[in-house]
Amino acid sequence: MNRFEDAIARELSTRMRARTRSLRALARWAAAMLPPGALVADGVALVVERLGDGDPDALAAEVMAEAPSRFGRNWESGPAH
Repeated sequence: MNRFEDAIARELSTRMRARTRSLRALARWAAAMLPPGALVADGVALVVERLGDGDPDALAAEVMAEAPSRFGRNWESGPAH
């Protein structure tokens, strides 16, 4: 993750309950969708808008399926350690 993605993930973690990997996946997706020069708040707003009343973990799986090349092959492969 780069610093922009990390900042989006940190902000998302204060707003919703989800697995850490889901928050990071949503942050990576949001960062890739935003134009250069966008702010962290723009990324959070993009995720919140797409999420609506849905489940963050389900949305993370959805965005990872849309662009699997954006995520490494081990992104969803169990515990980190």
